[in-house]
Amino acid sequence: MVGAAAGGVLGFLLGGPAGAAAGGVAGVAISKTTSKVLTDVANRSLSHREEIRIGIAATFAIEKIQKKLDAGEQPRNDCFFQTQHNVSRSSAEEIFEGVLLKSKNEHEEKKIKLLANIFANVAFVSGLRVGEANHILQIADNLTYRQMCILGLFQRKTEIQDIKLKENDYRTFQGSLSYETASILQETYQLYNFGLLACRNSTSNGYEAMLGWTDTAPNRMELTILAKRYYSIIGLDEIPIADLRDVAVFLIK
Repeated sequence: MVGAAAGGVLGFLLGGPAGAAAGGVAGVAISKTTSKVLTDVANRSLSHREEIRIGIAATFAIEKIQKKLDAGEQPRNDCFFQTQHNVSRSSAEEIFEGVLLKSKNEHEEKKIKLLANIFANVAFVSGLRVGEANHILQIADNLTYRQMCILGLFQRKTEIQDIKLKENDYRTFQGSLSYETASILQETYQLYNFGLLACRNSTSNGYEAMLGWTDTAPNRMELTILAKRYYSIIGLDEIPIADLRDVAVFLIK
């Protein structure tokens, strides 16, 4: 992508991957959506870096869609790709443009692939309305990459077998916390306030209320039902295990 940027990333996409993406009957609507939105975005004033970010996001989305089609998955066949009588564009165009614009301004470039996943996955989930898709996109935009890693860690903690997360909270912690640990705990508490995390009670099947970041009990943190849905749509399972480990080492016993 960076190499193609010398000749114009978006022009390259429109002439190649975007124009040819998602071929066949099942992918015609997706191809029209990506080409139309990219054409519109390409006509705007963009810095060199912004063009690269948009190009990378579009490429990730198109490649993921193609993999889904090659695997036999079918795009949604509701009104997602259709322009309604009272609006000027389809819901698919709205979400794809949102993904590209969020990516354009994203300084944490590791997030771009995850933002691209939103369009690629929403395009195959029937019944997921545009309002919820926009909310997922907004949530993803507001989260830091490390917060995405925190969600990934608590969902996949059993995969990191040589690291045992702290079982108890930090209310009565003896000793000094590193600034990194305190910062991660604060980000965890923010995820709790977003309704994305819950803390399992140590003595029952219920959950504990968290009043501050010191109430975080790393090994008892769980994703809420809402977070599990968003986890799937954003594709947080694609975060490298090494990035999860970089967070886990600050939350051990």
